[in-house]
Amino acid sequence: AVGAAAAGAEGLASGSGVAIAVLLLLMTAGGAWIARDLPATIRELREAVGQWAAAHEVRRVVDCRPWGLEREFVIAQDGATTSPSDESSAVPWAPGACRRYEYGLCLWNGAVALTRLLLEEREELRAGALADGRSVVELGCGQALVAMVVAEAFPGVGHIVATDGCDDVLLAAQGNIARNLAAPVAARLQLARLRWGNATDSEAVRALNGGRAFDVLLGADVTYMEEHDAFVDALVDLSHSSSEVWISHEPRRHPTEALVARLRREFCSVKESQLELSPEATGREEGATIVIWRCSGKAA
Repeated sequence: AVGAAAAGAEGLASGSGVAIAVLLLLMTAGGAWIARDLPATIRELREAVGQWAAAHEVRRVVDCRPWGLEREFVIAQDGATTSPSDESSAVPWAPGACRRYEYGLCLWNGAVALTRLLLEEREELRAGALADGRSVVELGCGQALVAMVVAEAFPGVGHIVATDGCDDVLLAAQGNIARNLAAPVAARLQLARLRWGNATDSEAVRALNGGRAFDVLLGADVTYMEEHDAFVDALVDLSHSSSEVWISHEPRRHPTEALVARLRREFCSVKESQLELSPEATGREEGATIVIWRCSGKAA
């Protein structure tokens, strides 16, 4: 009996040693993860919180004076639509359906970056892509800041159409246009529903340009999802052989290699650059790096 007890104690000690060794190994691995990945995780979390906070401000002011346009745009924004969500509220004092969240009801940094780019290159664009009589369409316009800037800064441009796939977004954009543009300028900007891949919508948008494809196509921060084919299909459908396409993108989780590869298949020239937004421009404690793609010459 004494021998059995001793053997049991020895086995217990051996098992405890293994457990301690495993615990130390896990602690070492955990420490290595913390040292390697925790700072990046914290930075990503701070950026996400900053983006959420900026998007949920009741209004956002875009000061265009540093970029050569002596005015501000004040964009009212609200992240939820008037349409009910598919999910019920989890808040006990507010039972029933929630409002459905819609990204287009907020102003995002990609639109601010594209605004800055258009204004800083205004003189060159007035003699080229945005010369008198040219036609412009914005895809996924959200609150239509970019389209408003085109209407304000390029008075000679012909048809300007801002499109979005959500009726609530277009209704909110109409209010922002009325608040930010004088009536004669606002009259040059038309809003239209465009659900990417919907042939009826696409035909209606073309009809606003006399049934023709557009000379300039703009897309600000509309590439945040992993799937981009419907967006590129819409670009191709609304462009012609000498159209110019400008897309702004704030990098997030999803890769863009497939998007860029598709753009290179559909357009003869695709040039990529980066634009740095200051904290003042983003409305956050930190600035943002925005990727710009300029495409031209729809492939045959």
